Parts: sequence; structure tokens; C-alpha cells
Amino acid sequence: MPTKTESAIYFEQNFDLTKTLDYANKKKAGSSGPKISMFYIVLFAAIRVIAQRPKLNRFVSGYRYYQRNRILFNFVAKRDLSDEGEEINVTMSFSPLLSLEDFCRKVDDHVSSLKKGSSSNTEKLNSFLTRLPRFLIKFFFWAVRFLDYHNALPKKVIDVLPFFSTIFFSNVGSVGIEAPFHHNFEIGNCGIFCVIGKIRKEHSLNADGTIESRDRVKITFTYDDRITDGIYCARAIDMLRDLVENPEKLEAPLELTQEQLLHLGLAKTELAV
Repeated sequence: MPTKTESAIYFEQNFDLTKTLDYANKKKAGSSGPKISMFYIVLFAAIRVIAQRPKLNRFVSGYRYYQRNRILFNFVAKRDLSDEGEEINVTMSFSPLLSLEDFCRKVDDHVSSLKKGSSSNTEKLNSFLTRLPRFLIKFFFWAVRFLDYHNALPKKVIDVLPFFSTIFFSNVGSVGIEAPFHHNFEIGNCGIFCVIGKIRKEHSLNADGTIESRDRVKITFTYDDRITDGIYCARAIDMLRDLVENPEKLEAPLELTQEQLLHLGLAKTELAV
């Protein structure tokens, strides 16, 4: 299976956000610190899962397996929520030892700086490429694929392009859209694509005959089956759902043994809080 397309596995999960939204609202009302949104809880929970399921942080490039030395997330934010609102590509790495509040503050500060007009390097590259003749655009991406295959792509290029990350998140629910199954990019080494849909109310019948209203969201995952087996990934998604549905668990500091840190394989600079 030389490509992500033919090795893709699709998961669909429904998360119960009743406790999650209540938790976020209480945090918002009772603190002057950074906002804690449902999307931020999903991102932070994903960091915790990867720290404990390190095989998710692998990738395939040039018919070789690699263990990534950063937990690197990519997602798209909009400067405003209108149809014409400009999209901002956000790529950030995170230490698994961050607290939830520090994580939210870090993301808030970075996204806010971009929304205020500080163009990211990705946006600058997009602007430059779109002014080039088509044959030069094709040559650029041919060169990226060639150098990547031979493990010779400069770090500056890797840091600019959004296709080199652990997970690419798309929060389409923020604009009222249900979660589709998204393709993985053939370029780059991102092996997992996660799409979060819109929150909806569902009524369920309890055992005692009463009807209860719950907040639920559909989250879809497109997963490169070459990274590790599907059971490992499915159990990781179960861990993610448990943390998102019970966000108070995220308040406890993450304790990793030396053996776990060794398997995670992060650079020392990535463990700084």
C-alpha cells in the first residue's frame, strides 16, 4: 500500500458532550483565565492520548517508518465566521506535560496573533505560490515530494507546509456543518485526519421511562493503516472519547515513566512546559 488513499481506514464516533459543555461553561464563568472550549478539550485530550499511545505519532515516508519527535497538530481557524471569512492555517507543537489551562492559553495567544493580522509562514507561502506560473507550482510540489522521499526536505519547508503533522483537525461544526469523512493528504506525512461536526440535541429513553436530552457530536477519523494496526487506533479513540466526555480527568497532571518517554521519542526541547 504505497499511498494513504489505499491504506485509509475510516472511523465514525458519536461523543456525548453533555458533561463537557457544562464543564467548559463552568470554567468560563468562574475564571478570568483562558477560555476552555469543546474544541480545545478535544485537542488537549488528543495530546494525552498520543503520549500514552505513541505509535499514533509514527509516519511513513519513502517506504520507511519514522517515530515523530514532536506532537504536532494542524487546524484551520477563520478570522471571522462569515462565508467570506479568511482561513488561517495553524500549526503548533505541544508538550504532553502542559496543563489544560496552559495549553488553552498557548493556543489562544497564537491564534489571536494570527487573527490580528500577523500572517503565518504558510499564508505567505500560499500567496507566493499562487503568483507563479503553473509549471513552477507543479515543479515546486514535485521537488517537495522528491526531497521528502529521500529524507532531504529542509526543516523550514516542513514547518511551513501543513501536511507534516501528527493530526490534522477540522472543526466544521463551528460553522454549523456535520462531520464528513475527509481524505488524507498524499503529500507530507500526516497520518490522521479528524473532523468535528456540529453539536446536536438528542433525546434518549432511560430505563425508568423518562426522556433525557443529551448534547452529542459526530467526530470522524481518517487513519493511515500503515502506521499501526486498527485495533490500536480504535482503542486510542476510546481513550479520547473517555477524556472528552469526562474532562475533569484532564486536570490531573500527566505522569510518564522513563520507559514511556523513551517510546514516545520526543526531543528534549518538546518536553519543556
